[in-house]
Amino acid sequence: MALLTAGTAAPAFKGMNLTGPEVNSENYKGKKPVVLIFSSTRIDPGQIKAVTDMWKKHREKTEIITVSYKLPSVSMAKSFMMQMGAKFPAIFDPSQAVYKAFGVENPVAIVIIDANGTIVYSAESLETKDTKTLEDAIVANVK
Repeated sequence: MALLTAGTAAPAFKGMNLTGPEVNSENYKGKKPVVLIFSSTRIDPGQIKAVTDMWKKHREKTEIITVSYKLPSVSMAKSFMMQMGAKFPAIFDPSQAVYKAFGVENPVAIVIIDANGTIVYSAESLETKDTKTLEDAIVANVK
């Protein structure tokens, strides 16, 4: 299945959050847009710092959520995220259910969903440490 494109209704999703309570897409509908960043297969300090910086800058307008499926251990990942000061939601998706629902085959990918639950932007193979590309996508698509 190909990556879902702009204009498509976003599928509902939920998952274990490494930084807090379970993430459920229904909690954001009608409230604020969501930026999903589908991560590479490892925890990367540079990526966590870049996403933390973006989250701090844009959290009033949108929720930025990372999604990953491969971790050394959940407890180690939670501890590492805490040490890095990450407070943004970070879904651990070992079965890749969220990846499959959005058609993500080649992480890294970004999907921006408006407050009504419609995908307004999607792209694969973005470098999550390339904050300019990610920020440009957020600024252009989060209203």
